[in-house]
Amino acid sequence: MKDVFITRFMLLKKNKISLIIWLLAPIAVTIAFLATANTVEDDFTVPVGLVLEEETNSALELYEEMKESPLVTVSLLSEHDAIRQVEQHELDSVFIVKQGYEQAIESGDRRNILESYYSDRSFAYNSVKEMIVSIIQQETGRVKAANTVMALEKELSGSQKWSKTEIITKSNQIQAEEDLLNNEFRYLGDKFSSSNSGIEWNPWMIWAFAAMLFTLFLFDWVIKERNAIVGIRFYFAKIKFSNYMLYSLSFYILLLFIIDLLTAAAFYLLYQNSINLITLLSYRITICLFSFLLVCLIRKTYVSYVLAIALTLTLVVLSGALLPFGGIGVTKEWLNLLNPLSRFLSGEWTMEWLGLCLTGVLIWYVWEEKKYA
Repeated sequence: MKDVFITRFMLLKKNKISLIIWLLAPIAVTIAFLATANTVEDDFTVPVGLVLEEETNSALELYEEMKESPLVTVSLLSEHDAIRQVEQHELDSVFIVKQGYEQAIESGDRRNILESYYSDRSFAYNSVKEMIVSIIQQETGRVKAANTVMALEKELSGSQKWSKTEIITKSNQIQAEEDLLNNEFRYLGDKFSSSNSGIEWNPWMIWAFAAMLFTLFLFDWVIKERNAIVGIRFYFAKIKFSNYMLYSLSFYILLLFIIDLLTAAAFYLLYQNSINLITLLSYRITICLFSFLLVCLIRKTYVSYVLAIALTLTLVVLSGALLPFGGIGVTKEWLNLLNPLSRFLSGEWTMEWLGLCLTGVLIWYVWEEKKYA
């Protein structure tokens, strides 16, 4: 094996530029994607103006709730400036909180408390309006609940220990602590940030797809080694072709895993995102074995590149990374079984596909032994 490793290293020195590109491409693609995604996300927030005719606690709370939305950028303006910016298409729309807003919320009356302006280019007006209406409905619901609690308390005990403000504060606290309206999403065992900064991209998700693609690209060496002209040398060599291929495969697995360890360190420093090394190792071995078996079925290098791109795009769709599946039940479970990336994307060891690929390599080895016997 030592001689094979030395030989393989000497062969790679002649193609060191392409080798470096394929080895570093996954981490480079991941960093570039995350940087671009964050920039684009910031550029695509909807600019909205808000005018407060009264600066009461309820009006300011509405403003703070709107600011927390990752989809809009809210600016406090005077009515004249806000309408002018809408007319000049600098703002998508503007909403004016009318005088008496707080009294209307207290009484549960949601009519005629807002006034809005928009233009023929206000593509997000309806969505922003629905968001504001939902915030107001939530606030009036809290007030109504507080009034009900106070009435029940007075009716049952004859006294009133809780004020309306205390009840509303307590309801906000319970909602925040119990997470009543939100589902928690975990990826690779790490909890996503609760800050409303938009979509949280995990670098390992992007890296997983990039690693699959560029590993398939890198394994074009299998096609070159199976070339009839090159294969003649094995008739005069001490090592059998099948053993040579397995030793070369081991060399690439070791080389790529070293790069993966450097990638893990880089992601930890850049994004404070860690990963279980056994999970990483199982995924690396799986995609290397998978790439080896797949490329063994192909005779032309360019065909392997086309197939690699098509397969990676298919896995992106099957994984639901860009188009999440919903309401398909058992079908999704079968899709996950068919997807070699699903275990890794869930933060688990890649066991099923690893076992399947090991079995495939064993069958390939037996076949090659009979072929050259």
